[in-house]
Amino acid sequence: MNLLSWTFLVFSALSVALYQALPSPRMRQAALAGATLVWFAFGVWWHALVAVAMATTTYLFGRWMMSRPEERRGVVCALGVASFIGYFVLFRYLALWSGFDPATGAGLRWWMPNPLLAPLGLSFMMFEGIAHLADLYLGRTEEPGSWWSHVVFALYFPTRVIGPMRRYEDFTRDVNAPERLSADDTAWAMRRILWGVGKKAILANPLGAFALFNLNPALIAAGARAPLVLGACMYWLYLFFDLSGYSDIVIGISRLFGVKVPENFNRPYVADNISDYWQRWHISLSSWVRDYVFNPLAIRWRGWTYGAPMGAFCSMVILGLWHGLELRYLVFGLWHGALLGGYMVYRQLFGRRPWAKKLAKSRAWSFAGWCFVVLNAVLTHVLFAVPTAAMGLQWLRAVTGV
Repeated sequence: MNLLSWTFLVFSALSVALYQALPSPRMRQAALAGATLVWFAFGVWWHALVAVAMATTTYLFGRWMMSRPEERRGVVCALGVASFIGYFVLFRYLALWSGFDPATGAGLRWWMPNPLLAPLGLSFMMFEGIAHLADLYLGRTEEPGSWWSHVVFALYFPTRVIGPMRRYEDFTRDVNAPERLSADDTAWAMRRILWGVGKKAILANPLGAFALFNLNPALIAAGARAPLVLGACMYWLYLFFDLSGYSDIVIGISRLFGVKVPENFNRPYVADNISDYWQRWHISLSSWVRDYVFNPLAIRWRGWTYGAPMGAFCSMVILGLWHGLELRYLVFGLWHGALLGGYMVYRQLFGRRPWAKKLAKSRAWSFAGWCFVVLNAVLTHVLFAVPTAAMGLQWLRAVTGV
């Protein structure tokens, strides 16, 4: 069910009306779960079973972990994380690694899930489940929660396709004691939804069509520099308006349910350094990587001068591979890891020196930093527009003439 379709808008309106009319939190949770099952029925129905299975996995490993002595919880947590990675590999890559050809459909064994029908929001559910287990292990939360609350969390339909990524504890608190919808809340939510629809329909869709036309394999093979450069610039803008537009719609609909979904974009186009960029772009994802990859690594390597930069590098590699276990996403992660790690090394070595502080305040330095950030954002996101890393390299050679 497309988020811009009338079907989705009517469905969401009816779901909100039913949700707000019910008197108890338990009944509202049931309404949310039921609405998602109906939503799945418009697509691939068994995706709902996968979501329930992953919710059950989170619940069982959480209960198991909290029943063990503290010194033995790490193994259980690691097994839980491995199980979520197993879901990701099973549905997205097992068949491809076993010789399945997506173009012809040949090579798919009867017991293998078709990767072309991979469950919606699989990577989001994986990271959300891992976050809950990590929070239990690190003592950030003490209660593993009920099976039902995990099912409602996993089946929450507004965020199922494209996020933003949520935290179980925040979501559960909202649905257990939801704020009653006020006129101001309704007005704010409707403005946010309309703003998102405008971004997606008026800006993202035309920009995306234009960008992909100019980044097609024939033009890349022909080395048509001007359209390739223009296509790359428009593709980055398309991604921003598309993802932030969807996020606006989801945030607005969630507010109507009384659920506060995290912000996902905060004007990334004004960032003048790579660290600031990643605090503004896909915030829910970058925050997850910061909390569950960078911070633990930085603490573990705190005795090493370059522990924090290396933690940042590893974090960005994980962020890249979250999009898919493919070479182009690995290159994306390595590239941004090198940029972020390098920026942190620069700050460590020179950030406190008088000349560096003076330079950081200059408009020329800020403008140069902005140009550098935008250039690298445009260059690296070409890897999302082309099917392979090799074609991305071919695009770069065509543009640079190397």
